[in-house]
Amino acid sequence: MLHDNALAIYESVALLTTEMVVAARKQDWEKLAELEANCADYVEKLKDYEQAEPLTGKALARKLASIKKILADDREIRDLVDPWMVKFSNMMTINAAHGQSQSTKRHKHTLQ
Repeated sequence: MLHDNALAIYESVALLTTEMVVAARKQDWEKLAELEANCADYVEKLKDYEQAEPLTGKALARKLASIKKILADDREIRDLVDPWMVKFSNMMTINAAHGQSQSTKRHKHTLQ
């Protein structure tokens, strides 16, 4: 019974990561964040169902298939998100530098 619950959770997470890939491809960051939160909830539940006995046979194969799918999706999500994060970081740096420049100009104008 615990095996079935744990496997169901692994498979649910694998389905969610597939949806996360789709959201990342569409650059739907709100949806991606929502799905990521759902994944975290499942992972938290998984702690209740993970049993000390190791899985064997078909149950182990199902678990490994889900984990491989989750890892592959995670890799693709990172490949999609990382360039956007670099671009966002650069925009923040430019905006911060522009704001600092404007502040310096105002300060010099005030002193004159």
